[in-house]
Amino acid sequence: MDPIRRAALTYAAYFTAIGASWAYLPIYYRGLGLDLATIGLLAAMSATIQLVAAPAWGALADQFPRSRLGLPIAALVAAGGALGLSTAGGLPALAVAVAVLAVGTAGIGPVLDARTLDLLGDAAPRYGEVRAIGSLAFVIVTWATGLLLDRSGTAALFVIFVPALGVTALAALGLPRAGGGRRPGVRGGVGVFVRTPGVAAFLLGALLTWALLSAANAFYSIQIVALGGTPQMAGLAWALGAAVEVPVMWSHRRLVAFAGAGRILVLGAAVFSVRAALAAAAGGPEWLVAIAPLEGMAYALFTVGGVGFVSSRAPAGLAATAQGVFSAALGLGVILGAAFGGIVAASTSIATLFAVTAVGGVLAVAIVGVAARSSGGAAPALAPARGGRRSDTGSVAVLGDPSHAVPEEVHP
Repeated sequence: MDPIRRAALTYAAYFTAIGASWAYLPIYYRGLGLDLATIGLLAAMSATIQLVAAPAWGALADQFPRSRLGLPIAALVAAGGALGLSTAGGLPALAVAVAVLAVGTAGIGPVLDARTLDLLGDAAPRYGEVRAIGSLAFVIVTWATGLLLDRSGTAALFVIFVPALGVTALAALGLPRAGGGRRPGVRGGVGVFVRTPGVAAFLLGALLTWALLSAANAFYSIQIVALGGTPQMAGLAWALGAAVEVPVMWSHRRLVAFAGAGRILVLGAAVFSVRAALAAAAGGPEWLVAIAPLEGMAYALFTVGGVGFVSSRAPAGLAATAQGVFSAALGLGVILGAAFGGIVAASTSIATLFAVTAVGGVLAVAIVGVAARSSGGAAPALAPARGGRRSDTGSVAVLGDPSHAVPEEVHP
């Protein structure tokens, strides 16, 4: 199998695992008798671990540029954590399993993004088309897993979750490496990347964007029900958003060619803010469902554009480190956003929270715009990290037709 097809298979397997688990693990925890506060603490612990682990995995991948083992090991660690969740007999064992799962999953997405961009080489603008394979798998598997759980109970999610992580490890094992010399350690690599012109401003903008998005998303389903909707309507809203991601990611290269990478990145951040403003004014659940595709559109534009921005700014040999830092910034945004959203919603209302995130989004858009114009112009389209190579196979393959090239942070 050629490297790009294998990268697409790895994305499909990984997002199959996410699709089987992301929406349903909280329900599984609830079925074990955990209260909402404990479930929230587990989620916060997981996000905090990933905040540290993602840059560490990236730095290790760059430290050993010829090794193919890092990504498969991360997937196997995640599979071990998922298996532990399925058999945990009490809260201590459950917490350990959640921690192991968080450590493993933190090393999959960022490193896989960096490896895929390296394999694509000069065809890096087609990254969105490859990444779209993962979102398509997520949409299909999330729906199919829901049907399975209706019949067999929530524990059945592990029938898909654990094997999918195992397949991710097997698929990743065959991804070639470009090679090169040893790179700086974790601290050195992160420091070099963050000091690159434009990077610190972009990470700040991404952090603020993701914090505001997470604050709104945490209460979106609750607001649908509060306005008279049903849980099924809430599920429909998220399904619509995820479905929109696929064509937008697939078209990202063409959008960049038309409008420029910097403008598309800023547009992604802006659409998040627009969706929050519309949600604040929603008078019924139908309206929240109707505007849900905006979130999927913004997610696709911002995440693909963000991966491209980070790749274009990553110094030679620090591609995986750079993606790990980007992932960590988004993870910190999730933690801060959830806490901020809870405080604002509890003291005012969910509609007010949406309005606050819309206003804050304007600042986030401005910061991202400044970063996108740094270093002498708008952020370039997806490009291999400086000094990168196409791959050790010497080819950039596509899925059949040349127009159909092929790809946390899904989007859970």
